[in-house]
Amino acid sequence: MISKHKNNNLFVICSGTKGVGKTWFCSALAQSLGMIKQKVLLFDADLSAENIAFQLNLEKSDLYAKMLQNKITLNNAVKTYTKGHFDVIYAEPLKNGLSTYPVGRCQILALDLKAFCLNYDAVLVDCSDRNQMLKNVFLKLANHIILMIEPNLNGNVDAYKELERIVKISPNADIWIVVNHALSYSEGEQIFKTLIDADNRFIGSAPKLLGVIRQDGRIRDCIANKTTLFERYPVSESLRDISNFAKTLISGAE
Repeated sequence: MISKHKNNNLFVICSGTKGVGKTWFCSALAQSLGMIKQKVLLFDADLSAENIAFQLNLEKSDLYAKMLQNKITLNNAVKTYTKGHFDVIYAEPLKNGLSTYPVGRCQILALDLKAFCLNYDAVLVDCSDRNQMLKNVFLKLANHIILMIEPNLNGNVDAYKELERIVKISPNADIWIVVNHALSYSEGEQIFKTLIDADNRFIGSAPKLLGVIRQDGRIRDCIANKTTLFERYPVSESLRDISNFAKTLISGAE
């Protein structure tokens, strides 16, 4: 399992801006962890137009509304993604989203999720980048935070600002960086170095590089066809990279 202590297995995945590929990455990482015998739950706290339900072509659901109205528990909301190796809690895109309910009610749900982590080796939260208050609810509870960034000037600026916010909200969490859409591994590593240099000078959070994902048309193809790399391109280099990320998380979170 990822951690010997199941109160240390909540991973929040976020970014400093939308369109970085966070939701796709969450599903790929969940499957990669599941493939190496981890019991994984993917919790959708994003609920944008292209959320987990949209990208994986999941059936319509009003489970979030029922949970937030205390009609069902988290246990009743869990669905198994039958084409993969993980469980998922999700809602229909743009309907009954967490952001439509008071933050206090979402905080109660997040605390319930923290307790629910005991049932899993890893719980991944695909965190909203549209609602900072909602994001903060989950960041405060996270043991591990994965920040996704893009290899461009604006991406680095946004990532630095997000890193500052993360450290203020969750100062004790481990922070991992994923560089997505890089032209090469070396470009991604250079982007990380630029960020870590700024962090060393002004923040001191010492994030670790989880890895670099190079530009890959097969990823866009999977998103367009509402499927995953495991199903469509099971021997792709991108999938191998993310499988290595999963192994790193297992060793790094113990």
